[in-house]
Amino acid sequence: ISIDVELRFEEAAFGTERRVLLNKVNVCSSCRGEGTEEGTKKIPCATCQGSGTVKETRRSILGVFANLKECHTCHGRGSIPEKPCRHCKGNGVVRSSEETVIAIPPGIEDGEMVKISGGGEAISNGMSGDLYVKVHVLPHPVFKRQRSNLVMELNIPLSEAVLGGERTIETLDGSVKIKVPAGIDSGETLRVRGRGIPQTDAARGDLLITVVVKTPKHLSRSAKKLIEELKKEGI
Repeated sequence: ISIDVELRFEEAAFGTERRVLLNKVNVCSSCRGEGTEEGTKKIPCATCQGSGTVKETRRSILGVFANLKECHTCHGRGSIPEKPCRHCKGNGVVRSSEETVIAIPPGIEDGEMVKISGGGEAISNGMSGDLYVKVHVLPHPVFKRQRSNLVMELNIPLSEAVLGGERTIETLDGSVKIKVPAGIDSGETLRVRGRGIPQTDAARGDLLITVVVKTPKHLSRSAKKLIEELKKEGI
């Protein structure tokens, strides 16, 4: 079975659980997949004598050909219920709703698949298939992802770019203080180590902050005068 699950950006980063209700073919809870009524057993199939196959012969102009095919009575199992289970009619499986818990590992990316062995549909007197969960990660309004790193933009005024300063940045798991060095250029990147995406090996990426210096479009007379003074000094 394949299903789709939608996650918030933070859930994909740190991992989470999802509980989904699936309507699928499950092992019969009454006979536990055996197909027999309680207190009874299975007996050898009389059609194939317990082999699970029957011989089929065909005549042609080239002669007589014989081949083995699956027994239509026991469907290749070699045995049949002495008394079929009333709940599943002897099939060992029934269609029912079942809640499945999906563990989403930290650091999963958009479009990745999570495999749950045995979480798919059951077959009569056999094993269950697998459940494949395709993850869709919603975009974040601030952060973007580059493998294990988070990237974001930080707008600062021209005065802060020239003089430097300190900023408090909200990350995915709390706030952190960063220093903006004096004389920073627009487009430069500040790195905060260990504030990126957690990985399955307990390592964690970094937060990369791209500085964008905002040039003022309207200046007061006093501000223009100061800029002119700076221009005279070659700044």
